[in-house]
Amino acid sequence: MTPGPGVSKPQLVSRLSPRYPEIAKRTNRQATVVVSILVDENGNVAQTRPPAVKAGFGFDEAAVEAVKRATFKPATKDGVPVKMWMDLSVVFK
Repeated sequence: MTPGPGVSKPQLVSRLSPRYPEIAKRTNRQATVVVSILVDENGNVAQTRPPAVKAGFGFDEAAVEAVKRATFKPATKDGVPVKMWMDLSVVFK
């Protein structure tokens, strides 16, 4: 989904450092987990929605924990900070 006129999307400013799940390490698994997040006017993650497609092996929980700790430059509407939902991909390699 693209933002409307005068709207800029939130931008990640901190580095995502997800904890690699132990069971995934032992079984040499990799995954990309897409988490929906609500970024508030201060650039913090206010709410998360679980991934629509489950990756299993602990990846989903690790991805949600990582995005909760992230900070963002908030979305703006005509220069005013606003809340906005966005999808964020967390890659485990």
